[in-house]
Amino acid sequence: MSARGLKRLVRAVVPPALLRPIVRRFFRVRWTGSYASWAEARAAAKGYEDPEVFSRILAAARLARDGGCAFERDGMAFAAPAVNAPLLAGLQHAAAGGNLSVLDFGGSLGSVYGQHRAALAPLATIDWRVVEQPHFVAAGQREFTTPELRFFSSIDEACAGGQPETLLLSSVLSYLEDPHALLRELARRKFRHVLIDRTGITADKTDRLTVQRAPRNLHSATYPCWFLSRERLLAPFAADYVVRAEYETLDGQAWGLPFRGFQLERRVP
Repeated sequence: MSARGLKRLVRAVVPPALLRPIVRRFFRVRWTGSYASWAEARAAAKGYEDPEVFSRILAAARLARDGGCAFERDGMAFAAPAVNAPLLAGLQHAAAGGNLSVLDFGGSLGSVYGQHRAALAPLATIDWRVVEQPHFVAAGQREFTTPELRFFSSIDEACAGGQPETLLLSSVLSYLEDPHALLRELARRKFRHVLIDRTGITADKTDRLTVQRAPRNLHSATYPCWFLSRERLLAPFAADYVVRAEYETLDGQAWGLPFRGFQLERRVP
């Protein structure tokens, strides 16, 4: 039985008062705990190294590449085209001259590129460079590289042919052991545009480390996940950048949690 059919069956036979905890456990992403260290959270989770996660992402990316679905995201295949409107607006602003060059850190197998490629078709040129873990890079170079889309194992490698104008950090900072160290490094590189999307934000000046649990109808993956202080997140960019836009992202709209996006632009001396 499909996940959709199972959900219909459950709703038909289970009283609403009992249904809510079932839905939360089996059909929704959950964030649990408040861990004191990455090691503690990591011990309670499987992590992105779980082969099941990568296999699902690879299968969905192949399906999207071959025209079997409109696009993929996080290992899920979507039948109908859709764009992340605020993020697309940021990419279009960054490409105001008709040329878009992006360093997509943690960009999987080109998910954001694939989802928005049709909407970016009027641009004269697109240069999209994904920096990822070695097994993603190997699959990307083997199966998904095009004249526009390339895969690299490090920031230095991706920038060897000239640094892209735009840095994209979409749903990646929360899954790094030390996101603030990375942000400090990236701020020093002085990208013209910085697009941060789908990032959990706390309501105060402190970060919170949780374990994210995927719906059981998808897979059993669990991994450490930060909710970051807005102030600490933006601090490395405060001296040289202005915040052009801030918005609630699709994760926040879906789960009712504070997931935000930010579009930063470097001040021109």
